[in-house]
Amino acid sequence: MMKKCVGCGIELQNTDKDLQGYTPKSIDSKEDTYCQRCFQLKHYGKYSTNKMTREDYKKEVGKLLDDVKLVIAVFDIIDFEGSFDVEILDILREKDSIVVVNKLDLIPDEKHPSEVANWVKDRLAEESIAPLDIAIVSTKNGYGVNGIFKKIKHFYPDGVNAMVIGVTNVGKSSVINRLLGKRIATVSKYPGTTIKNTLNMIPFTNIGLYDTPGLIPEGRASDLLCDSCAQKIIPAGEISRKTFKAKYDRIIMIDNLVKIRVLNDEEVKPIFAIYAAKDVKFHETTIERAKELEEGNFFDIPCECCRDEYNKHKKITKTLTIKTGEELVFKGLGWVSVKRGPLKIEVTLAEEIEISIRKAFIKPRR
Repeated sequence: MMKKCVGCGIELQNTDKDLQGYTPKSIDSKEDTYCQRCFQLKHYGKYSTNKMTREDYKKEVGKLLDDVKLVIAVFDIIDFEGSFDVEILDILREKDSIVVVNKLDLIPDEKHPSEVANWVKDRLAEESIAPLDIAIVSTKNGYGVNGIFKKIKHFYPDGVNAMVIGVTNVGKSSVINRLLGKRIATVSKYPGTTIKNTLNMIPFTNIGLYDTPGLIPEGRASDLLCDSCAQKIIPAGEISRKTFKAKYDRIIMIDNLVKIRVLNDEEVKPIFAIYAAKDVKFHETTIERAKELEEGNFFDIPCECCRDEYNKHKKITKTLTIKTGEELVFKGLGWVSVKRGPLKIEVTLAEEIEISIRKAFIKPRR
């Protein structure tokens, strides 16, 4: 049997350094071995592009569906819509599952885990999904991870092989490493780090965890940018929040990615907040000035490296009304939460960026 990289699951080879799975080490060694790509990611943060397509990922994950009894689905609470992929939802309708909601530590307003669990439960119910249980965790500080183990033991006391699934950047490998008690799966801020299914056993148990490739979702703003810009808008730390009381015809720009024009007349004065990663810039201005900013270098995202390519995407404009207690979500970027509405707006953005209106997860302060 070919030896595999313990980090990403790719079959190892030491004949061609330009092909996947290359390692300068002896493959016959009994010790755990990482491919050169994972080794460089793990120790130096050096990233090399993974050329696997969305279909490649789906095919690899599909190999396990008939063989595993339990699915552990990981979602990102900060970019929930971006991680709520239809392929994952289809799997959850068919298999027993434990839903793990990661990045609790990034929620900008104090919110009890039970509130988060209830909100997620309602969202899953809308998709006719009823998991065995929901775990609210932070792989960054370890909060709630032991609860996942307890839930698995409760439903499968004799042990089970479970597959851990999720879209890219939700923290699947981090969840696995926490449960294993050591850093085996390669953790990276870049998408497509895990290439092949990899099985690891939780020490002193009959519980096996398959680390699977991350599914590549559709409609995320972050996937339209270069790696550098994408990492800036994918929250990994503090979340920025800014409250607005914008008047008619004022423009609010979320970097040079989204342009919001307020359509409320003077009689209705909406209050709303915008949430995004700390490196994302919010700017309120006039219609005329917004045009100048779009054509200039005021915004850093998209950057010089990806600006021309990003501008090739067709821009569309939508007119929307968001009610009090609702949020307008920009997949892979952030969201607008309405404290006092209705908020009537005209939104201009790249056609590929999916938007949706949901029941408010975070209600902004006045």
